[in-house]
Amino acid sequence: MKQLQWGKTADKRMSWQEAVDYCKALGKGWRLPTRVELIDAYDSKVDGFETDDYYWSSTTSVFNTENAWIVDCYNGYVNYYYKADNYYVRPVRGGQCDN
Repeated sequence: MKQLQWGKTADKRMSWQEAVDYCKALGKGWRLPTRVELIDAYDSKVDGFETDDYYWSSTTSVFNTENAWIVDCYNGYVNYYYKADNYYVRPVRGGQCDN
């Protein structure tokens, strides 16, 4: 898999759809990271994440498609939340992991 390049955290929290659109608008291959990529970033202690908040992943919940997975960069908590909720966004580009 290709090396991931992490972008800067967005200046504000946003809904899941706003997060997807935000990343696409950056162009040049930027996208919302998968759940696995966010977990790996937390485990690897990638710099630049707010250490006390949730981040959206691109991974939609199979249990309810109105929800998507988030990762808490304070303690590694992983769960899914309603896509209309507002959380941080950290774009990524490069090789993509599975959900």
